[in-house]
Amino acid sequence: MGKLKIQERTALNSRVSRYTTLLLGTTALVCAGAAQAQTSNSNDDMSSLSFPEMFQKQVVEGSQVHGRVGFYDFRRWHDTNQPYPGQAKTGDNYNTENTNFGAQIGITTGRLYGFSAGAEFVYEHALYGNNAAGTKLNCNLACSTVENLTQGYLQFNAYGFQLRGGRQLINTPLAGADQFTFLPRAFQGVSAVWRPLDTMKRMSFTGGGSAKTEGNSGPQINQSSVAQTATYETNQYLPFFGLDASAMDQPEWQVFGAKITRYEGRGNSSSFVKKNRYFDNVSGFWSLGTSYRNVMSNGGQVVGQYYHYDFQQTESADYGEIGYMAPTMGSGTMAWAPYVRAQAIAAYNADKSRIPQGINSQIYGLKLGVQSGMVGFSVFANFSPEHNNSFNHGQLLHPYTDLSGVIYTDTMNDGIQEQGPGWAAGARIDFTPTDNFSMYARYVQYEAKYGHSHDFYFGGGSNGQIGDGRNGNPDSFTGTQYRNQKSQGIGIGMTYDLGGISKQLAGLKIGDNLGITKFDHAPNFYDNRIRFYYSF
Repeated sequence: MGKLKIQERTALNSRVSRYTTLLLGTTALVCAGAAQAQTSNSNDDMSSLSFPEMFQKQVVEGSQVHGRVGFYDFRRWHDTNQPYPGQAKTGDNYNTENTNFGAQIGITTGRLYGFSAGAEFVYEHALYGNNAAGTKLNCNLACSTVENLTQGYLQFNAYGFQLRGGRQLINTPLAGADQFTFLPRAFQGVSAVWRPLDTMKRMSFTGGGSAKTEGNSGPQINQSSVAQTATYETNQYLPFFGLDASAMDQPEWQVFGAKITRYEGRGNSSSFVKKNRYFDNVSGFWSLGTSYRNVMSNGGQVVGQYYHYDFQQTESADYGEIGYMAPTMGSGTMAWAPYVRAQAIAAYNADKSRIPQGINSQIYGLKLGVQSGMVGFSVFANFSPEHNNSFNHGQLLHPYTDLSGVIYTDTMNDGIQEQGPGWAAGARIDFTPTDNFSMYARYVQYEAKYGHSHDFYFGGGSNGQIGDGRNGNPDSFTGTQYRNQKSQGIGIGMTYDLGGISKQLAGLKIGDNLGITKFDHAPNFYDNRIRFYYSF
């Protein structure tokens, strides 16, 4: 396999110009909408200021910039365990290699009359690339050149309510930004978050005001988790508060709703489209959900969430999860607490014109662990029952996620939601000896009742239908089916903040994550991702 020549895209200047125009338009909407909104909850007296002065003081001076800039080296050998048994031989060794420079730069403005705006630009350029043209996931994690405006939204905050419209990131279990890829999955549409307890608290205040609704976690986010320390943990959608959390005067309760019309896929996508992972010409999705977190007076923590999704022209799905962490025992470096989490997923009501066999799928999961100031350990398992009168005997589709750390047994490149009915079980250990250094190791064993190796990225094809080949239905899989096929996922990773050497280097990080995926009857897949970046 020869090296592909990396060329600069000639359209970069025109795209940047187009994105700048969109951002200026968003800012103009802030100004226009401000005239109709409510009074800001500022500690300063704004009544004596002109509109330009208020704009300068609140919108401009209240703006925040965030992001990361760095170098990334992603290498894959025998990408997705190819070639599969029964797959046509092509002479491809299925290796992909990239060394890239990349940046994710985002801005959120301050609020004026409750209105604010946000935008994020993602850019990367390959310094080296060696990719087989026939590789299925070629360029998915890093490729020659990417430049895109993943966020450009206007939002309104008032009394515990936040309404956001435009290009945005959302962070829900079955539709989210993804924590693995450099270019996050982004969405175009309208979303809203309401915190009822905040509303009641704000309404009890005299003088009113437009309380800012953004919290430490939730379904609306400004920055994808890949821009944070990448640990590939499976609790990013609803984490516990931590061992040192104090009792809360009121729980964190959120209600979420969204109508998404288009999305931009992860990897090297360049536009927002009316598609999903499997099908073209879809209308997006509706979602409604709620989440709850609380630190009780005895120090115990309770979390819970439920989301319903109507993935239009595909299927309906539900996700539910509950968790409890016991009060912290001990103190300092000897502090520790056990916890338990349970999850359930159901997919049903498939569009029979696209999935003739229908969808009837469930996944159940349990996670038991202990967390301390230095070490964390957990064991976990998932089970998916068999349903013969359903696609692949009970496999679900997930149109807006890709092994995104939703299921407890997800590893970097393997997961039970991709395999259909069967089981998975494993363990993980985390080690954080200092504030600047962390590492983890994870091992998971899988068994698929009707395995198709690592053929996870199938689609509707030319006829726009998905099936498993039974009873005259289309066969969307490549290669040979194996009954009770076993596979293994192994993950090892570390992150070091150079602030441990010098305070002037704080925020400059180096990280490495190695994923090894093994399948019966297929070559081992090695995936290594090195990141050297500055986050701010």
